[in-house]
Amino acid sequence: MNRFLFSIFLFAQALVYSQGTTSQAGIYRVRLYVDKELTNQFLVSNVNQSNIYSGFRFSTIQRDSIMALIQETVKRQLFKDATFIYDMKGDGTPRKTIETGTYAGGYPKMTKRRAIYSYEEEVYVKVRILVEAFKGPGIGVAGVQYSNIHPSVKLKIKAYDASRKKIYSRKIRLWDFDKISSLQFSNAITTVTQTNALTSEQIYQMIKHTIRVFNDEEERNR
Repeated sequence: MNRFLFSIFLFAQALVYSQGTTSQAGIYRVRLYVDKELTNQFLVSNVNQSNIYSGFRFSTIQRDSIMALIQETVKRQLFKDATFIYDMKGDGTPRKTIETGTYAGGYPKMTKRRAIYSYEEEVYVKVRILVEAFKGPGIGVAGVQYSNIHPSVKLKIKAYDASRKKIYSRKIRLWDFDKISSLQFSNAITTVTQTNALTSEQIYQMIKHTIRVFNDEEERNR
C-alpha cells in the first residue's frame, strides 16, 4: 500500500511540474520611449514647429537583446515561460511598433482585448520602458542658457489573466546615470539646443541596468 501511495505521489508531482513548465505568459505590447533631448546633438524649433524629428535608432542587435531581457524578466517575475505574441495583418505579417526615433520599432503592438481573443495564454503581459530627460535649472543671460539634463529610466510591467483581471503590477524608476550638458540659444522665433547627446549603446546599457536592478530588488524582497 505504501508503495502504491508513493507512486501516486510521484505521479502528482510530475503532473504539477509539467503544468508549471508549460504555462505561458504572452507579451502582447511593448512601448519603448526615448526622449529626443537625450539622443539628438542639435534640436532646432520655432514658433511654427513644435515637434522635432529624431533620427535616433537602436541597432537590430540592441533591439533583439532588449527583447531577450524583457522575456527573461517576465519569466523570472511570473515564473512562466514568456513569448511575444503579435496581432496579424491581413497579409499575414505581424503588426509591430513603428520606428519614430522616440518610440522604438519592432516590438509587439496589440490591445489586451485583442490578445486575449487571439491567443490562449495563461497570462497576458504589457511592458513599458521610458527613457526620459529632466532638465535642471538654466544658468546664463537672455538668449543663452546652460543647464544639466538628468536621464531617467522607468520600467513598468503589468500582467492580466484571461478574464482581464490584473494579477501583477510593478514599476521602478532609476536616476543613477551621468548627467549630460545642454546649451540653448534662442530669439523671438527660433530655439537651438546643443546637447552632449547619448549614443544608442549608452541608452541600451541604461535600460539593461534598470532591468537588472528591477529583478535583483524583487528577488531580495522574496
